Amino acid sequence: MWELLVSLAAVLFAITGLQTFAFYVIWFYERRVAPALADVPGGEPVSLWGGLLGMVREWLSITFLVVTYPLRLLHDASPVKNRKPGEEPIILVHGYGGDSANLLLMQWRLKRRGWRNVYAVSYTPPIIDARKLAEQVVKHVEEVLRVTQAERAHLVCHSMGGPLTRYAMHHLGLAGKIGKVITLGSPHAGSRIASLFPRIGAAGQMRYQSDFLKELEALGTPPGDARFYSIYSNFDNFILPASSAVLEGAGNIHVPLHGHCALLYSSRVLREVEACLRGDSKQSEPQEEAVQDGSDLA
Repeated sequence: MWELLVSLAAVLFAITGLQTFAFYVIWFYERRVAPALADVPGGEPVSLWGGLLGMVREWLSITFLVVTYPLRLLHDASPVKNRKPGEEPIILVHGYGGDSANLLLMQWRLKRRGWRNVYAVSYTPPIIDARKLAEQVVKHVEEVLRVTQAERAHLVCHSMGGPLTRYAMHHLGLAGKIGKVITLGSPHAGSRIASLFPRIGAAGQMRYQSDFLKELEALGTPPGDARFYSIYSNFDNFILPASSAVLEGAGNIHVPLHGHCALLYSSRVLREVEACLRGDSKQSEPQEEAVQDGSDLA
């Protein structure tokens, strides 16, 4: 039995390791052929040792994500509860191909730090139109608001969750129900990595400069008074080019040496999310971004 488990673990680590390496090869190539698009506010050249450490962290993060993926079966079956009456809820929205289990650690950590009404939700399947997925996000928000009896919620959205939320605010009446939107590594202009997947449903719509995202961008800031923040990294191996994660009109916050999945489990990201929720982020505008030191890898 133990031999089987060790063998399965070895296979899993090998697969996630190869995937991480392959995506960083693409990341490196992207920075070489389109350096202007890889430039982001607050981003500086990545040091060799810092990059290697970041790759290992991303490798461990995506492995943890895969291992915990089935927890959705338990989490999604749990009823929504009003854990702290009077507190505006925080709703965590996952990215393409993910589920609520991707955000359970962040949910647990936020609750441990005093945020009680925190909920992770799932939407499926990713092969359908992004507009249909956005409808599911709206239903989750409305259900949480109904149970908590709050007038509005705050959303923390990983990856594709960001564009889905923006679409829902423009077209599905979500705007007046949201106070803050914090995106983590969201492809606001799309990602070239999406071209590796079949052009079916949301995967095609998340491609770089897709018609869906260009139409969304043309609409500008969503209606309502929601405050937007975008937390991103120029080391994100899923969002290519890196500048796609920068959102005009938002508080753009760069966190160096974070891969796409590492954003979900990072203490640094958690602190930035909390600062945005409190409204006291010190890096709320592009010109205020911290500068990352290091020698150029690319």
